[in-house]
Amino acid sequence: MAWRPSREAVARWNLAYAEQTTALFAAMRSGDPAAVRRLAGAYYAVAQAWRMLSADFGAPVWARHAASVAAEEFELCARVETLRADITEP
Repeated sequence: MAWRPSREAVARWNLAYAEQTTALFAAMRSGDPAAVRRLAGAYYAVAQAWRMLSADFGAPVWARHAASVAAEEFELCARVETLRADITEP
C-alpha cells in the first residue's frame, strides 16, 4: 500500500496555500503594508503546513526531506515579506 499524507495535513496545506495565493495577488496589486503582512502570515502558514507533512514518519525519507526544504523556503519568503512591510510602513 502506498503512503498517503493524513487528510488533516492535506486540508491544512490546501487552506494555507489558497490563502497565500489570495494574499499574494492582493499584495501585488496594492503594495500596502497590511497586504504585505497578510502575505507574510500566509507564507508562514504554508511553511507550517509543509512542516506538518515533513513530520509524518510514515512518509518516505525523500518526501519528508522535500517537505522540509519547502518549509524552509516559505519561511524565508515570510521573513522577506515581513521586512518589506516594515520598510514600506510610514
